Amino acid sequence: MSDIVCIATLVLAAIAQASLQLGIGGLILLYHNSLGKHRRRKTRFLARNYILGTCAISFLAICAFCYLISNFFNGTLRTEWLVICVGALVACAAIMWIFYYRGGKQSTELWLPKSITNFIRRKARKTDDGIEAFSLGLLSGFAELPISVAICFVVANSVLSLSAQWQVLAVAAYIFATTLPMLVLRIKITTGQSAVDAQKWRVRNKAFARIISGSSFMLLAIFIVAFWVI
Repeated sequence: MSDIVCIATLVLAAIAQASLQLGIGGLILLYHNSLGKHRRRKTRFLARNYILGTCAISFLAICAFCYLISNFFNGTLRTEWLVICVGALVACAAIMWIFYYRGGKQSTELWLPKSITNFIRRKARKTDDGIEAFSLGLLSGFAELPISVAICFVVANSVLSLSAQWQVLAVAAYIFATTLPMLVLRIKITTGQSAVDAQKWRVRNKAFARIISGSSFMLLAIFIVAFWVI
């Protein structure tokens, strides 16, 4: 597969991954609870460590799936496995469009097990040092893995299909792209916007976010069919 197709696949996968809301929701919770307890400098430090935690879990996931494909799928996914990934992406698109948010016009609560969401809320309230913030970022990224497994397979397969000199750069660019919404949020809050304002924006635009997220999963599935399967 050509490097251009692999890079285009990574771009679409990054858009789909970045559209997931758990990571940015956890960051808003961290800001909301930390700004009332700490100086703004420490809150920025905690937010940075949270984002680093999400980057770390993304990097570990890509490495793990690259190892899996290299050792159990002979280096690249065969057509039948790509078709399975396409089916999973289409299912994720339907989930995004229909089931992603729980009921309630003023809520952006996601359809996750209550034990996970409650644990993340408790951790966000009690986070007081860098290690806890980093672990909260790890947890948020890990909790999203069930819905992003197909993306991880696609990303790892694309990275392994690239020329060797582009692989490390591609992984770094992909991780940066997936964390871009959180980086933008951090800049906005640093320059004067409050966490409450950010959450109100999410509530007002959650229907749009749901459409974009589902459409990005579907577009990735169509692209894989067009350029990898057929």
